[in-house]
Amino acid sequence: MAKIVGVGGLFLEFKGEKGALHSFYKEVLGMDMSEYGSGFTEGEQMMLLSFKREGENVPLINFRVDDLTAFMEILRKNRLETDEISVYEYGKFAHFTDPFGNYIELWEPEPEKYKEMVRKEMEAYLEEF
Repeated sequence: MAKIVGVGGLFLEFKGEKGALHSFYKEVLGMDMSEYGSGFTEGEQMMLLSFKREGENVPLINFRVDDLTAFMEILRKNRLETDEISVYEYGKFAHFTDPFGNYIELWEPEPEKYKEMVRKEMEAYLEEF
């Protein structure tokens, strides 16, 4: 049976001039960049694809990170506006605003807890139908 197994890309219209955006995301966030943006070719993908976001009707991208505390220090050293880390059973989350005004979410997952939570949510949803 054919099925969708992940997300192939996110196409977002970020604020800021392309060269400056790419430079920031490369130099500060350490993301490999190309003419088109960035891609992820390492690690296990875990992603929520939301079709409706609560609150503001603006795009939000969530980047997974391997050490959120250390990553937040990098952002603060670059004088970026950040919030505090929120801890949940399935991972740690924090947000920052890039120099161009784009709001970004960061996530350090607890992979097994996250997968367990998602399975339970899907089962509960299916029971409704």
